[in-house]
Amino acid sequence: MGWRPVNFTRRDLCAGALALAASARLPAAPRTGPRLRTGLDRILTSDAARLAGKRIGLLTHDAAIAANGQRGVDAIAALPGVKLAALFAPEHGLGGKAAAGEHVGDAIDGPTGLPIFSLYGARPAPEPAQLAGLDLLVIDLQDVGLRCYTYAGTAIAAMQAAVAAKVPVLILDRPNPLGGVVIEGPNADPGFNSAVTRLPVSYRHGLTLGELARLLGPGQGVEVSKLDGWKRDMGTSVFAPGGLHFTPPSPNLRSPAAILAYAATVLVEGTNVSEGRGTDQPFELVGAPWIDGAALAGDLNQLNLPGVWFSQAQFKPSSSKHAGQLCQGVRLMVTDESLFRGFETGVALVASLRRADPVQFTFLSGKPPFFDLLAGRSWVREGIETTRTRQSIVADCQPDIDRFNQFRAAARFY
Repeated sequence: MGWRPVNFTRRDLCAGALALAASARLPAAPRTGPRLRTGLDRILTSDAARLAGKRIGLLTHDAAIAANGQRGVDAIAALPGVKLAALFAPEHGLGGKAAAGEHVGDAIDGPTGLPIFSLYGARPAPEPAQLAGLDLLVIDLQDVGLRCYTYAGTAIAAMQAAVAAKVPVLILDRPNPLGGVVIEGPNADPGFNSAVTRLPVSYRHGLTLGELARLLGPGQGVEVSKLDGWKRDMGTSVFAPGGLHFTPPSPNLRSPAAILAYAATVLVEGTNVSEGRGTDQPFELVGAPWIDGAALAGDLNQLNLPGVWFSQAQFKPSSSKHAGQLCQGVRLMVTDESLFRGFETGVALVASLRRADPVQFTFLSGKPPFFDLLAGRSWVREGIETTRTRQSIVADCQPDIDRFNQFRAAARFY
């Protein structure tokens, strides 16, 4: 298709200006109240006695940074009286550089010389021989707040294995960058068995890793080093100037803005449309060679989706879907985190992509299709295919949300 002009209203132009301001990442207003401290920072500054004299295994990655910018691995290894004996790594590896789904084998950490045991793939949890001789398993991972992101599932499996081996567990809690207020989407189909459907929670669950451990972990034998100063409505402002250091938790989530966009555009992974991998803005860009970007942006903006704006974009991925081909599409920009609904936006985006060209657009094949695993239920895809409205699909999630909200209430620390 060729380029087509789109007539923008005054409201559209105002929303576009808001989007530009948001994309500029202007400094946040100064925070009031106690300084935000992660579970790691509490251990390093006031609770080091919890690790003293112990031989420790550490499940972590390089996105787990201390307040001084130091790798958590190095900070814990330097504590007096602590023997860091082994490292365990989630998907993407300890350095967070491996591509999604890429096999990462065991390795040696250069700075410490410690063995790194991969927990993604054939070994989903630490093996008894790797836990033997440990006094404590410490888990410190920066999650992104979605069920289909694999880190929380890996953490739960690791703590279950540790407790079964009579090794206590300590979770070093970190903020949920999507906040802790909003819950979205369906609960995972219990018949699905995959790395992205491992947890029986809503698509956007609104819990920290420590709260998920309290909700789904083995109970006895698990403790949490809690956050100080975190409020459930903070969202990605925790990474604003003066806040926590931001290090990409995985290679294609390179900024807080990308994490917000991912809450919607991860669903595009289940289609033959590019989610921007192989560009400098993965998950913020969506497109394909056959798409008319101006028309798609206009269609999406006319839906008045809360807290988000789409601008026309073109890009040429260097890898992944449509590598080396010029793609037209949109750039997603969140203009108001408090209003933004990732699941609803993702459903609307995929439906709009299919509506624009139902012949060339396809869901990726599989049993079940990968889109179903990401969304958690097959009826989300089926609703898009039968042209149900996004409002009706979102409404059908409400019973699951209500049940999960009751289920999670007792697990909240904050």
